Amino acid sequence: MNVKKITLLNLSILIILSLISLCIGRYNITVLNVIKILFGNINDAIEYNLIFNIRLPRVILVIISGGALALSGMVFQSIFQNPLISPDVLGVTSGCSFGAAIGIVFMAASNIIIQVLSFIFGLVSVIFSLFLCNSMKNNKILALIISGIVTSSIASSGVMIIKYFADPFKELPTIDFWLMGGFYNSKWSNLSVVMPLVFIATIIIFLFKWRLKVLTMGEDEAKLLGVDVKKLRAVCILAATLLVSSVISVTGIISWIGILAPHIVKSIVKEDITKIIPLTIITGAIIMVIADTLARSLISTEIPISILTSLIGAPFLVYIFNKKEVF
Repeated sequence: MNVKKITLLNLSILIILSLISLCIGRYNITVLNVIKILFGNINDAIEYNLIFNIRLPRVILVIISGGALALSGMVFQSIFQNPLISPDVLGVTSGCSFGAAIGIVFMAASNIIIQVLSFIFGLVSVIFSLFLCNSMKNNKILALIISGIVTSSIASSGVMIIKYFADPFKELPTIDFWLMGGFYNSKWSNLSVVMPLVFIATIIIFLFKWRLKVLTMGEDEAKLLGVDVKKLRAVCILAATLLVSSVISVTGIISWIGILAPHIVKSIVKEDITKIIPLTIITGAIIMVIADTLARSLISTEIPISILTSLIGAPFLVYIFNKKEVF
């Protein structure tokens, strides 16, 4: 089966899972009623409000988040030529966490301020890593990884300092809950901010996908073919960071999707990066929809999303790594 057929199959699976997700919750709605509501045939005002104001924005945000994190993971793995690299390699996750912690403790936990600070600190962390890398004379890939480790350590230390001084009964639990991630804050207003940022970053990656393919062949080969490797890395890293920070600023930390989804795609098809971008995005969205549906339906209270993505991702990654042909 070729890439196009697999992509269409996965898209069909995503649509089915999304419909199921719209049906499931504390108040279950039949698939037929969900379809009727989506097409404007309103029979029940309560069900209409539940679908359009609560579940639909959540499912859309889940799909966008899964796709964005998966795409960013694929880009980082291609840039660093390392299958173990995840989107937080340059400190974006730690930076977002630091920004959110500052917002929670010093800005009266305003959702908008928390999201803005998280987004800004995520971008600033990666920019700092890039500047730090440029000051090093080592191999650039190694320098980038070291810069990311340094940046992550600084940001993580900042989070721990803020947690130490936070109110243990109010602010500290809020920080910990944010760090575990979740889609409980899914609103149309959040989508109106996240969607354009994710769209812009995705377009940038699509425009540079052929140069990124050349880079996966090796830095020397890319230079011989006229690719400005330094510029390409910077642009793709910033685009991938935009994907991650725009999502995490709203959802909190979501682990494993960025490393797991690209590996699943590589285990299914043996094609280069130019042909698997849509499949990678859809695969990440599928994993996220499954995890989110389970998170809000397994027990009476919502389970933080990173708990489930870790439980799903860790054993599955071990299985994929045991398939030698993937690498």
